Parts: sequence; C-alpha cells; structure tokens
Amino acid sequence: MNIIKTSKSSLPAYLDVIYGDIYNNSDKCAELDNNWSCNLRTLFQYKKLVNAAVRELKMNQSVLQFGVVFGNEIDEVAMAVGAYGQYDIMDINPIQVNLVTEKYWKVYQGMKIFKQDATTIKQKDTYDAVICFMLLSEVPSATKSKIINNALKMVKPGGKAIFVDWHNPLYYHPLRYVVRMYNRLYHPFVERLWDRDIETFAAPEIKPQFVWRKSTYFGRMFQKVVAIRKEKGLESKSAAEENFFESSAFGLADF
Repeated sequence: MNIIKTSKSSLPAYLDVIYGDIYNNSDKCAELDNNWSCNLRTLFQYKKLVNAAVRELKMNQSVLQFGVVFGNEIDEVAMAVGAYGQYDIMDINPIQVNLVTEKYWKVYQGMKIFKQDATTIKQKDTYDAVICFMLLSEVPSATKSKIINNALKMVKPGGKAIFVDWHNPLYYHPLRYVVRMYNRLYHPFVERLWDRDIETFAAPEIKPQFVWRKSTYFGRMFQKVVAIRKEKGLESKSAAEENFFESSAFGLADF
C-alpha cells in the first residue's frame, strides 16, 4: 500500500460545527470504526448497502473512493478490486487519513490513501468506478453538487459513479418520522436527499453524458444511484435512454 503523509488542518466550517466533536477526535473516530456502530447508524442495513455498492465493481478495476468509511466497507471494496486493481481513497480529514493508513498498513498493495478535498480536485486521473458511500448526507447542498460533479468528471467512458446514501422513505414507513426528527437534530444535511434526486445535483452539461439508474432499499429509506458514462459515439442517445431507474418494488417487498 502506498502512503502519503498528511499534515493536520482544520475541517470545513460545517463539519467543525456539526461533526467536529467526532471528526476532530481520533479516539472517537476509532470507536466508531466497527460494523456494530455502522449497523446501528444505518438501521441495520449496512451490510446490504455495502454489498449493493460492491456489486457494481469488477476485479482489477481502478476505483476511487471519496471519503473514508467506518466499518468493513473499505475491506469489501479492496477485495472486490483485487491485488492487481487500483484502489485510491481520499478524505479531507487528516485524522481519518492517518487512522485508515495505520489500519491498512501493508494489507492491500493496490491501495493508496491521501488527504484531498473532494470539492477542489485538480488531478486529471480517471477511474473505472468512483464511490461516494454515505458521504452526500454529511455535506450541504452546494457541496453535494461539487462532489457529485467531480465524481462524474473522474469516471472513464463506460465507467461508473456509485452513490449510496439516504433516501425519502415510504410515507407509511414505521421509522419515517423518527428518522426525520433524528436527522434534523444531528444530521441536518440528510433531508435534502429526501427532497431531490441525486442526479439533479449534476451540472446540465455533465448529466447527459451518463445513463442513470436508481435502486432503493428498506422501504426506500436508502438508495443506490449509479451513473454510467456513455462510451464515445453514444452521446446522441434519447432522453428516455439517458434517464432510467431501476427501483425496488414498493411495499413489504422493499423491506
């Protein structure tokens, strides 16, 4: 595994104010880095969501992940990519970068971890897949747009941008209003994903370059949106082919 050393710097204001007690404390970050904590915070859907993301990957691909993820999501992606693939992980928080670097020291040879703000990426590299796993729900709308557009720009023709996050649940979902109140108190940026589809954050000049599909899970409480960049020569596909959705069935089958 290649390691890039980082220096400590302050987090963006919104992260400092809302999540600073966690992300500025290496001990608290380490405490949350387990599957039990991840299951609890995703209503015990963590494994299902990780598997949904990993199903989009193939062996020996080049993969970029925006943001360090607690639990075993990184392990699952690394194993899906394999020893001869490329797996790059970027995160704005130097504490997170250092912790995950220590955790995976010499474990996966194709892994590279570095400090980088996903809203201000300057590198020109492109990847077979770019993953945003439960990241968009932690940032304000303007930042969501920047992250989504940067993710799309870094996808190769035929490659994918994979977004896994919260979603507007069914109106009769038994946890709908409990989750809404909790998010308003502790995760104020989640609800924007209830109001808007992820693809609507994409810039008008970038969005048509991709074919979009969406799947939902646990009574539509969570979503996976996959944007597949069209191969060269296929940009003239009709609007109906540009925007299609693969959603789970409504009702009990979605649970």
